[in-house]
Amino acid sequence: MAKISDKSNGLDSHLLEILIPKEILVSFELQQVIENDQEILFDMLEKESCVPESLNGKDVVMNGYMNSTTLQSFPLKGKQCYIHLRRRRWKERANADTKGSYNEYEFTASGTMATKSYGAFLKRNSLTGILSRLAQLL
Repeated sequence: MAKISDKSNGLDSHLLEILIPKEILVSFELQQVIENDQEILFDMLEKESCVPESLNGKDVVMNGYMNSTTLQSFPLKGKQCYIHLRRRRWKERANADTKGSYNEYEFTASGTMATKSYGAFLKRNSLTGILSRLAQLL
């Protein structure tokens, strides 16, 4: 069934769901899009509501950010496409001595820095490409 969106019915969120994997959109929100002649970068920040489970029910404050991660995704408009993720670090307000807690995510295909769907696409197409080249030699 087709999903139809218009200006009054979630057009912006529909476009984001097309460009960014849904599992990322659950925990991250788009901050900005940066584009040059060769690349498009979606800069995403972890939502404030994504407090780690270990701190649920406690009085927490944000304690900076973790090192950012950049994932490669499907090319758009003939340009390389990247999703830049910045995760928050949290700590208990009353316990200033702790290092902080953070969420861990599994957004990449095994052994790559590509999104799971893009990694699967590359793997599937690289195998198909090899078989096609071998078949041409016969």
